[in-house]
Amino acid sequence: MKKLFALPQEELLEKARRMNQKRGFQIPAKKQFRYTEKMILGQYPCLKIETQPMPSKRALLFFFGGGYIIGPDDGDMKLVEKLGHASGRDVWFPYYPLCTDHSIRETFAMAYETYRQMLQEYAPEDIALIGFSSGAALALGVCLHNNAQSKPLPMPGLVIASSPGSVPFSEEERQRMAELSPKDILVDAVFMTTVREIMEHGESVPDYMLSGVQGDFTNFPMTHFYYGSNEVLYAEAPYFAKAFEKYGAPCAFHIGQGLCHCYPSFDFYPEGKQAQEEIIGLLQNDDNAGKRE
Repeated sequence: MKKLFALPQEELLEKARRMNQKRGFQIPAKKQFRYTEKMILGQYPCLKIETQPMPSKRALLFFFGGGYIIGPDDGDMKLVEKLGHASGRDVWFPYYPLCTDHSIRETFAMAYETYRQMLQEYAPEDIALIGFSSGAALALGVCLHNNAQSKPLPMPGLVIASSPGSVPFSEEERQRMAELSPKDILVDAVFMTTVREIMEHGESVPDYMLSGVQGDFTNFPMTHFYYGSNEVLYAEAPYFAKAFEKYGAPCAFHIGQGLCHCYPSFDFYPEGKQAQEEIIGLLQNDDNAGKRE
């Protein structure tokens, strides 16, 4: 995977498109949960999963990772079903448009519209946003995009961001990423610069869509960040901490020492399993106001 993300842009996109041919939207045939399809913006599918015997009053909006160029796989489905079922929440799983064929503007538009539609069924405080890697950037991005609107929607009750992707805007950020790159087994620092042009897709894009730390965190809900100390994107942790402090927004940072990118998404080793159990606990908790840590 690291070699893939270190490829030149055109070769990377070609390989990503081939991978995505086997990763399209489909409603699972299994009967464990109730699955329905919702169309967002008239063309993008979102899978709604009712994980409880009765529809829940609480929901989880899940954003998969993949650098905005690779779609979700069976591992994402397994993870989101586990999180939804264990936390007692319905799940909304948008298959958002990838930047192989769209700019990040379209990705944000679809994610934001998904959240808007959720507000027609759930109270805002009963909605939690969670994402991994680029999906974590999008979970934060929904709230950042909300603050950029003339008439913002109510904020959700909770955000959980595991290794949120972020384009470096300064030489200091690029240097910090480069120093961590040899330790990162999944993401090469080169990609975090390459991906900017992919995300822009020839369009003018607001800075906060490329790098969350450039956004407005006014009225943000309690946000939990998860990073492995041996990943490129850990370089962005102090910048997010400063941004949240600037806007007086509550947040907590969970750092897995010696661990990798998106380590809470893997439960086949103790630290990942423990992080998943912790995240489920956060999703189960009705009072996520918390204090900044």
